[in-house]
Amino acid sequence: MKNFFVLLCLFCFCAVGFGETELSSRAFLDRARNPNQADTFAMLGGTLQHRRASLPVEKMSIYFAVIIQKSRSTGQLIFDGREGYLLGQAKTRTGSSVIPMQKSTALIDRTGVRASDLTLDFLYYDFEKEEEERKLGGFVPCRVMRLCSPDKKETVRVFLSKSHYFPLRAEFFRSGEKEPWRILETGGFTQRNGLYYVRRLRIEGPGWRTRIEFDQAELGFYKPESAPKDLIRKLSPGK
Repeated sequence: MKNFFVLLCLFCFCAVGFGETELSSRAFLDRARNPNQADTFAMLGGTLQHRRASLPVEKMSIYFAVIIQKSRSTGQLIFDGREGYLLGQAKTRTGSSVIPMQKSTALIDRTGVRASDLTLDFLYYDFEKEEEERKLGGFVPCRVMRLCSPDKKETVRVFLSKSHYFPLRAEFFRSGEKEPWRILETGGFTQRNGLYYVRRLRIEGPGWRTRIEFDQAELGFYKPESAPKDLIRKLSPGK
């Protein structure tokens, strides 16, 4: 058994052989939504680069922390030490929450990142249909699910690894449009302390691209009495 600690979705994935039986669309999606096998935590630090046409590349530090439990996950996302968000994801569509730690949301607004990207909130959109299976990049077999937001303003096409039940790519469509207005991709699975995390995240849209690279990582199995004291952090004053 391999535990996949997936930074972007606040879940711990286990790459387990579940036999040859082909799951139904809804059963497969349910397994992707609820893969957690153990209580775990992660503290990840790195750099975000945002490129926009005709503008200089913008760089800032990024910190992501998460406590993953079977019924719920809680986390924190901080940009440049001064703009933070508290995140929560119950294992239901209605359980997602994003709470700003400050009044301004200027940094996240100009990166193209949604704080809810880190909880993979879109996985809890309403199931619409399963599309034809595809090989992402020409060699990774994926089941492709089409999901719709509760307000019907957005649909998302999600490419889920058949082996690991993990979303490798998500294409977001505004209602009535045929081309995605934003695309999210994950990559760079890296092992630390027997757990795996996603080291890279790429999000792009017309005229812009954001790349997140985590080069600092502390992972472990979570127990309240032994969790790192600085897992959830305060924002830096005066920045």
